[in-house]
Amino acid sequence: MNILLTFDVEEFDLPREHLIYISEDEMYLHSYKGLLKVLDLLERYKIRATFFVTLNFAKRYPQLIRDISEEHEIGCHGYSHVDNYKILGISKIIEAKKGLEKIIGKKVYGFRAPRGNSPGLENLNKTGFIYDSSLHPVFIPGRYNNFFESRRIFKQQNIIEMPWAVSTLLRLPLFGFAFRNFGGLTYAKLLTKMHNLNFAVEGFHPWEFVEIEQDVPFYTKRNSGDKALRFLEEYIKWSLGRGYKFKSCYDYLKNENIIA
Repeated sequence: MNILLTFDVEEFDLPREHLIYISEDEMYLHSYKGLLKVLDLLERYKIRATFFVTLNFAKRYPQLIRDISEEHEIGCHGYSHVDNYKILGISKIIEAKKGLEKIIGKKVYGFRAPRGNSPGLENLNKTGFIYDSSLHPVFIPGRYNNFFESRRIFKQQNIIEMPWAVSTLLRLPLFGFAFRNFGGLTYAKLLTKMHNLNFAVEGFHPWEFVEIEQDVPFYTKRNSGDKALRFLEEYIKWSLGRGYKFKSCYDYLKNENIIA
């Protein structure tokens, strides 16, 4: 099993989504603090991951993003986390890709749309990305309606799609929100063993690893902060103990000869 840890590095706009005011400085600082905790954890276990970064966040902390790119993969999370690319199309995505590449001095190969609002693989084919990881093949009311989409890697319009990990049959998700709300480490272990594929793309947000103090719905902040960080560390240790490998998305595609 190859575990592909991914982190969506973005402005912490969750409170605004629930009509709660939070300043721009607070949005960036919250994610920044969580990102430092994540990087420290990955360094201790010598784990390589993929960080999908908005250009706005990279502009705010360019040196940090450059430093991350020395050890991990940087992917594109769009220009701003509020962007809906189903409506906006690809022009701002192309601008974000170029902006990230200028900051880190490297090619950016992967894309993940904020909140899964992808413009579609037929449009991403025009952006220069090699792969997309926006598809979450699960049904979550009000968010995703992809229950019957593929769990496996597939190629369409010259773009490789790397779906988020979900279980067989019931399509139970393997990502930070589910781990924090549906049984923690026990749930994570069970779903990982049941995943039944050679890879598992698992998504987290750095802001999850900082205590959320705003009056957002309980389920969005449950077990956030240090609890979430301890869980992730225990999950990493358990996975390494079972011989699972941690890789970036691009490294996995290369190692499996899915791309040349």
